[in-house]
Amino acid sequence: MRLQTFLAFVGLLSPALAQRILPGAYIAEIKGTNTDAFLDKARSSGIKVNHRMTLDQETSIFHGISFDLEDDTPENRAKINSWGEVVQLSPVRLYEATAPVAKRVTEDVAKFISKRSGAVTVDNYPPHVQGGVNKLRAEGFTGKGIRIAVVDTGIDYNHPSLGGGFGPGHKVAFGTDLVGDAYNGANTPVPDDDPVDCAGHGSHVAGIIAAVDKDFTGVAPDVTLGAYKVFGCPAQSAGNDVLISAFLKAQADGVDLITASIGGASGWTEDPWALVVQRIVEAGTPCTIAAGNDGDQGLFYASGASDAIGAISVGSVNNLNSPEVLTSATYSSASSNNISFGYTPATGSFGSDTIELYVPTSNGALTDACSGLPGDVSSLGNKLVVIQRGTCTFDAKVQAAVAKGAKNVIIVNNVPGTIAASVTVQNVNVGMVQPETGAAWLALVKGGETISITFSKSAPLFITAVDNPLNGGSMSTFTSWGPTNEMFQRPHVSAPGGNILSTYPLQFGGYAVLSGTSMATPYIAGVVGLYLQKAKNEGRKVSPAEIRVGLTTTGRPLVWNDGNKNATFLAPVAQQGGGLIDAYSFLHSTTVVDKELLEFNDTQNFHSSLDFKITNNGKDSMTYKLTSLDGATAYTTPAGSTLPQAFPPDLLQSYATVSIVPDTLDIKPGQSKRVVVRVTQPAGLDATRIPVYGGWVNIAAGGQDLLKIPYMGVGAVMKHATVTNFEEGFPVLLNSQNQTITSNNTQTSRRSPPGIAWGLVLGSAVVRVDVVSVSKPDNNDVAVFSDKTVGSFPGYPSYWNSRTAANENTTSLWNGKVVKTEGADPVNVPAGTYKFVYRALKMTGRKETGRDYERWESPVFNFSG
Repeated sequence: MRLQTFLAFVGLLSPALAQRILPGAYIAEIKGTNTDAFLDKARSSGIKVNHRMTLDQETSIFHGISFDLEDDTPENRAKINSWGEVVQLSPVRLYEATAPVAKRVTEDVAKFISKRSGAVTVDNYPPHVQGGVNKLRAEGFTGKGIRIAVVDTGIDYNHPSLGGGFGPGHKVAFGTDLVGDAYNGANTPVPDDDPVDCAGHGSHVAGIIAAVDKDFTGVAPDVTLGAYKVFGCPAQSAGNDVLISAFLKAQADGVDLITASIGGASGWTEDPWALVVQRIVEAGTPCTIAAGNDGDQGLFYASGASDAIGAISVGSVNNLNSPEVLTSATYSSASSNNISFGYTPATGSFGSDTIELYVPTSNGALTDACSGLPGDVSSLGNKLVVIQRGTCTFDAKVQAAVAKGAKNVIIVNNVPGTIAASVTVQNVNVGMVQPETGAAWLALVKGGETISITFSKSAPLFITAVDNPLNGGSMSTFTSWGPTNEMFQRPHVSAPGGNILSTYPLQFGGYAVLSGTSMATPYIAGVVGLYLQKAKNEGRKVSPAEIRVGLTTTGRPLVWNDGNKNATFLAPVAQQGGGLIDAYSFLHSTTVVDKELLEFNDTQNFHSSLDFKITNNGKDSMTYKLTSLDGATAYTTPAGSTLPQAFPPDLLQSYATVSIVPDTLDIKPGQSKRVVVRVTQPAGLDATRIPVYGGWVNIAAGGQDLLKIPYMGVGAVMKHATVTNFEEGFPVLLNSQNQTITSNNTQTSRRSPPGIAWGLVLGSAVVRVDVVSVSKPDNNDVAVFSDKTVGSFPGYPSYWNSRTAANENTTSLWNGKVVKTEGADPVNVPAGTYKFVYRALKMTGRKETGRDYERWESPVFNFSG
């Protein structure tokens, strides 16, 4: 079976992605034996396996092995699965890395980078002000003595701002390369001891946590980092066996926290990586994991392994400003001399040269070149062509200049700031400048002046920033939405992650501005580092639950932003969780609660009441007043459709009625009291559209808001909701050319096998495909609920299936064999006439109950064997 979908770095913005399985690769959790004995048993049983990784790392958390199965047949898988020492056999799932949305600097800038000298006492870095870190810095918290493991592409520890070295005594003091530079996800990992980063993502993450730079610092600049490299060079794919191994190694190394900015669509806590994360958290090590970057896919698209029980799932908030890492250049004219400006390179290099500007205009404005360049221009080979951004693609603009002989192009942005323009045209140098630079050039040209630009290969970089009035301070639209398929709320809390400046490998320029929940997650990791430092100074042991609850409930809910403008009401809990982190309140709150979320479930499984405990850890008696704070209700589907609604979903300012008993409490120092919360879902909801409602229980004292506990519920019976993408024609019967078969009695064979394609509009814990003999009904000796079948399609049932991303599906071809009982060897069926029966378990349904499945049967087909 081949899943036609993929998983990605959550810090790298890309189209919605989901799971991909590495053919022939498996993870076996084993007990009562070791990996050598497992391999010996496989070989003595005639099963050829190639060892990939040993997954125990001297820890009791997980004991297992990953391997490649040379003859990947259902028979061999069934034989391995039948061994008593095998707890669970799972496919290796790949996590894909794609090109980041980044403002990457490609000059060699090592000589321009200098570590800030002296102690860090004042912190005015905008993201730190935004999340309250600056107040903690002023109090002297820097994360000293705390060890944080970064599971990523490695870290460029040679970067001066990241310590300039690797090993004891350095900022990046420990870690390992679990895969080797040549690893691409499909080949066997070849570990080594050097976790240096040659892809970029991990160095950016590390800088957000702990950089000490002349222009900015990390959240916790004195923590000690461990680099656990799980991607090759360039970063392509990583298997979940590698991720499991990295987490186990970090936990065995005694780290205080593990952070990973990696994920993809899942929504099930039973995934092997999610299970390992859960066990590590239960053993006492907190894990911060990115919520995902698939916000465009809408609700019910939670990411693994941030959906793991106990993990801290992190959403992204846009920076209040947009940092720019610009390369310096100068321009001169008759009235101006050596005026400095900055640009962002896109492709090629302007080198060290002085070039005359050609500034074509249309109706007195810079041309966008979408209809070609104006005027009679024969050759622009020795000019730098200036083109306005907008209307058409970057490639179209650059091609218009190249058509006139141009080799150098500068694009003038039409919004504040610059980006690295996406240009694929070959043999041309392209950059972008800010709008004000283009306006200055246009004014000079209108005054009849000639302008020349001077570039230098050794030009210094400079960092600037422009305000972000469009969506600064609001939730990033790319943040993946909850709830999970099991009605758990994700994310827990959000942090600055949109347009974040940080370190980058020296070979790629030293700095970059990236966006993603990948950037928000290390921010939270750094704040946890500060919290752990404070607890350590106090001689106090901290549990992962204390950290998770504290982060979530001290957050500040944000107003809704649809990507263009702010609303006057709060964004849904399903998007933001507790809201923007308040690091100062997190460290200093003397009022605590014992639950971070109140999850009321769906209408059928509704909790009539949920409770939590308030504890006063302060020195004075407190009178607490509890009220409800409303968040918007979001619809999962459009009206009249079962398909998920892409961002932005339809929102309602229709709120739940919340009863809080008692709503006023007097609590003495050291005492705790219990509170009961009852919720009545908003009135007038269309249950067929699967509304997700929520808000916060606000806890105040002395006229100040102290804590907010998010609550969430689903205003529908999820077992009644459609999970299969019937609306777009799935499932379908296929021929061997992947063409849809709609009529009966199509001829098929093992050489021209039939297949099935299906897609899901909601997650399904179990998808079955069973085979029914039509021509020889007496052969149907296996009962599957109401059907008599000859057995199941090999490879099915398929468990823990996430919602299928838009325009994707899952396809399986039939080899003429069936499995009589789950885990048994497949057997051939005789020639005859057959049909497939597809079933998908509805959300909250019971695996053993036939009526809890959706059912579809294919056209009848002839199979000649």
